[in-house]
Amino acid sequence: MTITLKIDNPDIEEQLKQFIKEQKEITLDVLSQFIDSFQKKDVLVFKKKDPRKHSRKIEYTDEENEDLSDVKPYAHVEDSGKYIHDLRRQRNR
Repeated sequence: MTITLKIDNPDIEEQLKQFIKEQKEITLDVLSQFIDSFQKKDVLVFKKKDPRKHSRKIEYTDEENEDLSDVKPYAHVEDSGKYIHDLRRQRNR
């Protein structure tokens, strides 16, 4: 397997050459760790909210209380595999 890297920064290129010379075996994981060492890893700090305090009950009005037991989405589809295949074929045209 061959991996080609384009490095515009000569300092990083030199460091990579040194790193490769020091390693006995280069794997994708080792190379990924080397590349990640140059990026800043900022930790996102945020408050976790309590879902019990920040949730609300949905109130339905009388107009919305209709019987939907007979509604069956995609009831017209007999072969779901063929249906999805055809949808994907149409989208990818």
